[in-house]
Amino acid sequence: MASLAPFRLGLIADIQYADCADGTDFSGCEKRYFRNSLNIARNAVDCWNAVGVDAVVQLGDVIDGCNAKMHASETALATVLDVLSRSPAQRFDLIGNHELYNVQRESLASSGLRCFGPDGQTYYSAHLGSSWEAIFLDPYEISLIGMSQDDSAFHEATEMMRQHNPNVLTGAKDWFSGLPTAKHRYVPYNGGISQKQLDWLERALQSAEAEARKVLVFLHVPLFEPATKAKTVVWNSEEVLRVLHAHRDAVVAVFAGHDHDGGYGVDAAGIHHITMNSPLTAEPGSDCYAVLECHADGWAHFRPHGRACVESNTLGAGRAYPELILAKGSTNLPGEQSPGAESQGSLAELQAMGFSAERAKEAFEAAGGNMVAAVGLLCG
Repeated sequence: MASLAPFRLGLIADIQYADCADGTDFSGCEKRYFRNSLNIARNAVDCWNAVGVDAVVQLGDVIDGCNAKMHASETALATVLDVLSRSPAQRFDLIGNHELYNVQRESLASSGLRCFGPDGQTYYSAHLGSSWEAIFLDPYEISLIGMSQDDSAFHEATEMMRQHNPNVLTGAKDWFSGLPTAKHRYVPYNGGISQKQLDWLERALQSAEAEARKVLVFLHVPLFEPATKAKTVVWNSEEVLRVLHAHRDAVVAVFAGHDHDGGYGVDAAGIHHITMNSPLTAEPGSDCYAVLECHADGWAHFRPHGRACVESNTLGAGRAYPELILAKGSTNLPGEQSPGAESQGSLAELQAMGFSAERAKEAFEAAGGNMVAAVGLLCG
């Protein structure tokens, strides 16, 4: 019997388009190609249409915050959405910090962004074919940006800053001055997830499990620090991970953007965390998007195009991965072709890291074929 065709998703994050000259980030270190990011979005749509994706997930920050200063938010947003709408596939838009720099939360519904579920919430779930469930989270439900200062969520965010990073409230030029690394996440461009949303997430995961669906989680801000940086993590990420880990057999992967450098890691529950690179920082002539193939038997194949190749902060730091196999027990070192692939490639990678063939084989077998565990045994 022929296998079922996979459900295909087009993925892109942090387009941050603006009709302005190239620039840099605040530190002057990251080159930003504001107009070229639209060219990459066009290339992405052409690719997705050629592949025939079933849906598209735009992971947030579709336009840059500088548009607000230029009074160009509406025009810039219409320009990018026109490009993305050339894909006939259903599109899911996520809320990023740059959306909230340009549009107040209360105006998102009329902005043209498709960031609401059927019940009007900014966190919701959707079926992906017959075997998969997408869960979309809102990491700016508790936030200092995009909402009235009279809002209770703004007050909650202010209190979190008072507890964890008062630099934000005192107007300090350097938010990180004197701050331990563990608290670098407590800055205005990140946000938090409420208990109400966590309770909803628990119910959504229970429902997916009851229907024997595998789960993919999408949000703008990363949850797992080893897949990003200390400065780009959801404020209360541990609480979110605790819920996901309680359903580790169902949750396969978490996709985020926000950190333009990208990242990849596998957490203690075996959940893959992929942080997509940004087209904004991809040099002209290159690409930065991906196609995700979700197979009916519970594994997914992440196929990046161009700079969307993520780099791992957990294994082989600095390595750009040409593809990722997202399944329990897979850690995506070169040589893995499928969840049931032969182990020779993984063993070769261990040897390339300086371990003898005998030691590599012993550790790999002792770890049950789990590369993360094998490296731990060899380095412990």
